[in-house]
Amino acid sequence: MNLPVFAVIGHPNEGKSSVVATLAENDSIRISPTPGETMVSTAYPVLVDGQPVITFVDTPGFQNPLQTLGWMRKYEGPDEELLPRFLKEFENDPGLAHERELLRPVAEGAGVIYVLDASRPVRRVDLAEMEILRRTGRPRMAVLNCKTGEEAFLEEWKGELRKHFNIVRTFNALRATFAERVRLLESLRALEQDWEKSLDRIVDAFTRDWFRRNRECAALVCDFLGRVLVLSESATLGEGENRARLESALAAKLKERLRSEESRLHGHVCALFRHEATLFDLPEHSVLHQDLFARTTWRVLGLNRAQLVTAATAAGAATGVAVDLATLGTSLGVFAAVGGAITGLAALFKGEKLARHKIMGLELGQRTVRVGPVGTVQWMFILLDRFLLHYWYVIRWAHALRDHGELSTEVLAEREKLELNTPWDRPTRKLCADYFQARQEGDDARLVGLEQELRRFIEDELKRLSFL
Repeated sequence: MNLPVFAVIGHPNEGKSSVVATLAENDSIRISPTPGETMVSTAYPVLVDGQPVITFVDTPGFQNPLQTLGWMRKYEGPDEELLPRFLKEFENDPGLAHERELLRPVAEGAGVIYVLDASRPVRRVDLAEMEILRRTGRPRMAVLNCKTGEEAFLEEWKGELRKHFNIVRTFNALRATFAERVRLLESLRALEQDWEKSLDRIVDAFTRDWFRRNRECAALVCDFLGRVLVLSESATLGEGENRARLESALAAKLKERLRSEESRLHGHVCALFRHEATLFDLPEHSVLHQDLFARTTWRVLGLNRAQLVTAATAAGAATGVAVDLATLGTSLGVFAAVGGAITGLAALFKGEKLARHKIMGLELGQRTVRVGPVGTVQWMFILLDRFLLHYWYVIRWAHALRDHGELSTEVLAEREKLELNTPWDRPTRKLCADYFQARQEGDDARLVGLEQELRRFIEDELKRLSFL
């Protein structure tokens, strides 16, 4: 199958590289506010299961569209020879180097995606660029990339673009969701009948690949929960050793292990959605910047008091209910006190135990102090909430986005509308509480079915978030 190829063309600094980075899911594409940074045309394939299915070509911006159009108007040869003749005639002309480079993939058969910033008025050079692309005779789509969010000139642009392009779409490369990318790909198949079947397969493959990633995410978080819900630290209490000091050291060690496990999970999610973990960043005021054990984390995330009581009661987790009510009655932030005030441990961790060993028939007492696992069902909901929130930011972090900047407030506002666990009904909360209880009790017979149910539920949640 010949892969569809689309050259992404436009004026300098209009967002061409951003569009390519987002569509190709490629963090390595250089994006700069300095006009003219792209000097040569570079092809970026979209990979599904490691195989390319479609290619987008990032091209230099127009530099001399008026001169180029002037030559095309004087050209009198066959239409199919227009671009080859132009490339040949100006092969050594530095003044038209950008025009030659951006038109080269079009001459080789690529379709055209014309990118422009609709937050400014239409200019004479824009009209020249549109006419140049119309004269190529290639299937072409115009993409209105409103970089600043201003749309005062949107209708003016649409009126002009309809004269020169088969399809006109609005597409913000910095905020494009999975659903918006799918819709753009679906629009491309209407450009050329010969491409319909190929693009149908591409849209289907892209969608299946996305949901495969969601399935892997669900498996990752279930594996993560299976480990962290039973994590503990223990040590032998020596003769004359201060129990509170040992308990505090063990709590600090356990907290670090739990942070490390969560960080590893988040790194895997970034990788699944083709983000470099070092480039991915959270909005400045995201609650995920708060420590896993911070007071703010427990106040903002997880379930509220009524939801938590309902979940624990439905699961029959009597001990969990008592612990959770004790915690909720204060600040939801007992973890904040773990480092200094050991009284916080009683509400969340299982305590010391007495182990007896026989040596030559004699029974010797040896006190072993154990901290963990975390003993409140709220912990399960905190971990799930943080995972879903991180997933939400990862899929909303378009590959063109290098810095949240002015988007941070907007993205945070969108998160506030999510109310991540509010749509969860009573059976779902019961499922989570049942899983928590069975995991802590080591009830393997119950865990098999509960984990399958939990995984299916998480997959459904990720699908819901994908289309928000």
